[in-house]
Amino acid sequence: MNDDFLFSEDEPEEEVLNTAPPYEILIVDDDEEIHTITKMALADFKLDGRPLKFHSVYSGEEAKQFLSNNTAIAMTLLDVVMETDHAGLDVARWIRQELQNRLIRIVLRTGQPGQAPEEDVIARYDIDDYKEKTELTYRKLVTLMYSCLRAYRDLNAIERNKRGLEKVINASAEVFSAQSMHALCQGILEQLVALITHSDDAMYCRTHGLTAKTLDNQEFEIIGGTGDYAQAVGQAVTQDIDWSLVTELQNLQRSVVFRIHNNDYYGLYKTTGGRQYLLVIKDVRDLSELDQNLLGLFVNNSSIAIDNLNLRETEREAQRELLYSVGEAIEKRSVDNISHHVKRSAEMAGQLLIATGATSEDAEKLKQAASVYDIGKVSVQMELAQSADALSIHDYEEIMSNVIKGHDYLSQTDTEIAQIAARIAQDIHERWDGLGFPSRKKAKAIDINARILSITSQYDALRTQRSYRDAQDTGAAIDYLTLHSGEFFDPELVGIMIDHIDAMEKIRQRYSDII
Repeated sequence: MNDDFLFSEDEPEEEVLNTAPPYEILIVDDDEEIHTITKMALADFKLDGRPLKFHSVYSGEEAKQFLSNNTAIAMTLLDVVMETDHAGLDVARWIRQELQNRLIRIVLRTGQPGQAPEEDVIARYDIDDYKEKTELTYRKLVTLMYSCLRAYRDLNAIERNKRGLEKVINASAEVFSAQSMHALCQGILEQLVALITHSDDAMYCRTHGLTAKTLDNQEFEIIGGTGDYAQAVGQAVTQDIDWSLVTELQNLQRSVVFRIHNNDYYGLYKTTGGRQYLLVIKDVRDLSELDQNLLGLFVNNSSIAIDNLNLRETEREAQRELLYSVGEAIEKRSVDNISHHVKRSAEMAGQLLIATGATSEDAEKLKQAASVYDIGKVSVQMELAQSADALSIHDYEEIMSNVIKGHDYLSQTDTEIAQIAARIAQDIHERWDGLGFPSRKKAKAIDINARILSITSQYDALRTQRSYRDAQDTGAAIDYLTLHSGEFFDPELVGIMIDHIDAMEKIRQRYSDII
């Protein structure tokens, strides 16, 4: 067969539906026939099961405009002579220098080779090939597509792997940040997805005890996600998992196990402490035995890194619980023996702070500071602090003066938590309208942590049974906050508190008082 014949007169057969995303090709040529011939010649071309999708423009300026708005173009077949004798050369230079696109493959085509000699063009321009239109037979065109698109595919994999590696490096540099866990998991996933999958859908999950999933079992939490799972971090996995396979992996004695099931990768890592990690990657390519073993090793090492971060989180949680115990010991000097008022108020305060847009790290600092800001109560006479009778003005002033001493105690300590607690102690009795105690600060001049804690502490107090009154229901407590919004409390924070009241009630349920 003479391969100079690019196509026959017969219509191409209808293509079987393929769900793989196509490689997008931009044809830039002022000759309409060149567009038609190219599209018909490559109508059945596929690489990795992915077909081609063609776009057509007819001048250098049109090409620039199109490429400025379309970043997913894999390859351009670019005519040299169009509106000017060097229009295609200008576009090639613009793509690399102005657009800074190093991924797109550029093939220059010319019908007038004398206008731009091949050796000179290849030396001066960052292009992938330079062809005369007359020499591009069907077979040469197909060969060209294979070489260029394979290069584009591999360069994209390298670029995605680079981005994932950058995230891992940034996460390790911020190992003590509350965001480092998410960043590390995202980096791990991006590297893996770039190497072994056709899609971006992958998730990293953890649990303390991995069993077959039912609605009654321990929730399996997503700690990292890409693609369809990117917005699911922090949520429980309720679908897209073959739980029978997970149980099978869990029952195996090895610490690192994996399976490829229905084109999905399942990797399980078990720590010595009983925690287990599950990696699920959707739509993986065929992997060699070596690839699978290397992937298992990677899952093992990355899970160890994540577990080390968890250890630090556990240590921090233990520190927070110790401070809660101190705070509750202080609180028990008051009227009622309430077990967890301090813990509930602090946890709700952290939740409210995050809802304002603050980081989880800032929330953690607030929760710890909220546990000890009231240390000044220790100085209050026991009988006065425990009195359920109405207090005289003198008694009230004595209590307030001693409570404010907490600021002096805490401010003498250089730690960040103590300084935050000192500011809370200083401002916790201030009011939004400026009629509070001791400095009559108003509005946003009051420390934000103090503003937040005054709301959550009051809400929890209203919702809790006391010796002198019954606990109020959620609606009544909300009504109280609303009534005094703009008077006692920051109205914006009250609004956010009400918007997240379900989350606040879950915290109260988690730390209910022991009666």
